[in-house]
Amino acid sequence: MHHLSSGYLKKIKPYLTSLSNAEYEKLITDHDDAILYLEKHLGKNPKMTRWIVQSIGHYIYSNSKENFYVDYQKVSLTDDITYWCFQPPAGGCVHLFQTPQGKLLIDCGYGANYDDWCRILLEFNLGDFSDTRRLLITHGDADHCGMSGLIPCAAYMHPVTKKLLEDGSRGFAAVNDYPELVRTYTTGINVISKLSLPKKIQTSPTEKIGTRGEFPVIDTIDFCGLHFEVWESKGGHLAGQLFYYEPNFGLLFTSDCFLNPASITKPRKEFGSIPDYLITSVNINSRLAAEERKSLLQTAHLLDSKLKAEGKRLRLCCGHGAVSGFDEEGKVRIADSVTHFSYRPKGIEGLIHAGMKLSRIVKEKTA
Repeated sequence: MHHLSSGYLKKIKPYLTSLSNAEYEKLITDHDDAILYLEKHLGKNPKMTRWIVQSIGHYIYSNSKENFYVDYQKVSLTDDITYWCFQPPAGGCVHLFQTPQGKLLIDCGYGANYDDWCRILLEFNLGDFSDTRRLLITHGDADHCGMSGLIPCAAYMHPVTKKLLEDGSRGFAAVNDYPELVRTYTTGINVISKLSLPKKIQTSPTEKIGTRGEFPVIDTIDFCGLHFEVWESKGGHLAGQLFYYEPNFGLLFTSDCFLNPASITKPRKEFGSIPDYLITSVNINSRLAAEERKSLLQTAHLLDSKLKAEGKRLRLCCGHGAVSGFDEEGKVRIADSVTHFSYRPKGIEGLIHAGMKLSRIVKEKTA
């Protein structure tokens, strides 16, 4: 018998409607066990834990439909190829290439926001997802692959990412002190955010065909004049994570290995901090993640120097936050102007009341 109040269950049940009765009961039991574990072993307040779990759904859905918004950057690469970086209220960036042969996506956000994204495409005269020819996934977190089952093409990913999605835990293939805690968290976020598993998967090779710094190059992908190198990560953030590099236009897709914190708004930072409370870290190996980030930045600086000699510069296309680059002193800065788009009048987007709640959580948990 679980120890969750009927009032609390009533508040979170609307976010769990995709589950059968048996699946719902199992998730609630596992959720209750996780709350007790966090209290006993990590000293986390059960009331705070319940509040944070409830806020996951509250934040995602409060910032959808008429409250959905994006911060975007638009980069014209050629006369007929345009790169868009869209930052949603919650979750990872959606990187979209508009080409004469259709769209190429690198990552796709939460499944719960699929209708929101369809509406955004129309707003920007980008049609819909029906002409998406390639979908490249960086890693298996729901905010980066959550819509993959709704996109009409195969999802390209590392074989480990495929196994991770099949296993159902972001702790798959990881050394982790709290495997059941991580599994319960993964199940919860996947259900709340309506993860749609890809119907077709194309797995990357794993044999090294070259190197970039310390990273193996394991594949190349050509599409409508775009030429991507596929780099295998060290797996500090998540097992099976990939980086993509387009050398002709100097685009390095760093996934969640590197972000520009200064470009991420406060509500997004607060929402992104939730895993640190519920599973101790957003990275499956924090030490390795720090080493990997350092190596990726070193490689990025070398690439930028090479591109600079050719009259170009490197863009760091991050998993969260704005597309960034290096200034003359080597410091990270936003590379292209960021424009905010919202359906609501300026200053009253749906993020505010959700963000205020998360602000209280962050202040209390760090006090």
